[in-house]
Amino acid sequence: MKPPHFLPSPHLEQVYLIERDAGLLCRILSLYAARGLDVLRAEYAYAAQDVMTLKVSVADESEGSVEEVLRVLIGKAASFVGVLAAAEQPAVRRRVA
Repeated sequence: MKPPHFLPSPHLEQVYLIERDAGLLCRILSLYAARGLDVLRAEYAYAAQDVMTLKVSVADESEGSVEEVLRVLIGKAASFVGVLAAAEQPAVRRRVA
């Protein structure tokens, strides 16, 4: 049985530190949907009283083109009012055994 945190390989992750606002969360996720990206998982957790973290894992099925799209998206999302920080995580590449 696969652990609940298992994601198929390969995927890319981005992390946002945002004000606690469901509308802002939806606006960020809608950027991914508008670009037709396959979001594998979106996690959020409270980091402080009015601050939350959002981690988005995206399928990386093509050779390099998704990485450029994600760089553009993180720049757009970082410009939203209420986004305190936005960062790319290194690509995690695991083989499915």
